[in-house]
Amino acid sequence: MTFYKKGYQIVRNLISEDNSCKLHDHLNQRNDGNLTDEQINNTPSFYADELMQKIQIDLLSNIEKHTGLELHKTYTYARIYKRGDILRTHTDREACEISVTLDLGGDPWSIWLLDRDENPVEVKLNPGDALIYRGLELHHWRAKFEGDIHTQVFLHYIDKYGQYIWAENDKRK
Repeated sequence: MTFYKKGYQIVRNLISEDNSCKLHDHLNQRNDGNLTDEQINNTPSFYADELMQKIQIDLLSNIEKHTGLELHKTYTYARIYKRGDILRTHTDREACEISVTLDLGGDPWSIWLLDRDENPVEVKLNPGDALIYRGLELHHWRAKFEGDIHTQVFLHYIDKYGQYIWAENDKRK
């Protein structure tokens, strides 16, 4: 299995392009995004958007199939990137043991990660495509965005039998 061996897997058409466009439009119609994200300031971000949480639940069994793990959801986080944004190299916090980066549309923008041999891997996604990866383990980033707009949602999960079970639902009640 790719995910087990490499720690990541690219999944084409995880959701339909039509569905990704609807989610893209949903986020872009909101005017209440957080603009104080510590990773990318002045870029609208949305923690636990109700529609994104529904997608996270709907995709759970599919993500389990691709990872070979039984998972619990933790949280969702969406961003509407703008020209000039940079996502610096980082690993994620414990609630992001298994991360899914789902492309919702806009101008194309690659995500990069370091594989387990520390080789840089460029991942090009189309709307509806996803990168599933071990967010705690693999460094990942995005270079300076040269387009106008790019919408992305991150769906985060933990291993049901792993050490981060305390992070289920991101400790929300």
